[in-house]
Amino acid sequence: MVMIRIGLGLGLFVGSMAAGWWLNRRGTLSEARASHLVRWIVTVPSPIVLCLSFWRMNLRSLEPWLLPFLGLVISSSTLAPAFWYARRARLSRPQAGSFLTCAFFSNLGYLGAFTAFAVYGEAAYALCMLYLVFFTPCFYTFGFGVGARYGEQAREASAMKAAFSDRLRLYPFLGMLAGAGLSLAGVPRPVPLEWLNHVLIPTDTALYLIAIGSQVTFEWPRSLLRPCLAMSGIKFLYTPLIAWALVSLVHLQGLPRFVVLLEAATPVAVSPLVLPLLFGLDKRLANAVWLFTTVLSLAVFAVFLPLLITF
Repeated sequence: MVMIRIGLGLGLFVGSMAAGWWLNRRGTLSEARASHLVRWIVTVPSPIVLCLSFWRMNLRSLEPWLLPFLGLVISSSTLAPAFWYARRARLSRPQAGSFLTCAFFSNLGYLGAFTAFAVYGEAAYALCMLYLVFFTPCFYTFGFGVGARYGEQAREASAMKAAFSDRLRLYPFLGMLAGAGLSLAGVPRPVPLEWLNHVLIPTDTALYLIAIGSQVTFEWPRSLLRPCLAMSGIKFLYTPLIAWALVSLVHLQGLPRFVVLLEAATPVAVSPLVLPLLFGLDKRLANAVWLFTTVLSLAVFAVFLPLLITF
């Protein structure tokens, strides 16, 4: 049963990305339409999902609040090996910028969180959302900072920029704050809302991945194999070891431990693929390491998740 849930979670991720790419190839989902879809997702379903998820959590306990701190520390730890590899491999500035942002940002939400939801339900999804609270602020500060420093002026205007750089990004935070406030106030969540997130979470995930998948180039990265292997070492060996050391140090147990170890083994995030469109980073390298680590993660998860569940 668990393996079926894992398969369904990974299938939704891969299938949605592939559907977006196919719709773009047919001319149905252009960049402008994908931008409008992302803006609608960020404005309407995402705040509702986050509000309901945080409302269900017991935020009066200290343990859950440790998760975003661990997430930030684990993600920040990737910069040391990423900087070292970029200098050793003599990557160009746009390549180095793409490599650094891809190392820092992992697919914590649309692969990690949905996989946790598929295995353990809404409680695990809510903990994943808490774990990645640092993600969006870091994307618009660190990610944009690296893009501005290492990138070249983008030659083409990007419709996706409007979906990522305006005030819309505040809506998910408002949803989280509303849910956290209701949880801390001890307001019980109405029973009719219990089923809603079980529909909204997969729908929200699929629509977002379709929009992003429509802007991704699926090209097998033969000429960029070395940076792909280096990134895989960071994502699937280095960060899981860092995470294991940290959860052991703070004696984290149960579902929070599962969430931290799961999220630490996720591949490159989708969001860094937008940065080349905005700042002129190396789009080909970003797409290559994303595709390579995402495909490899299917095998990693198939082996790692059953061990993690029983550990």
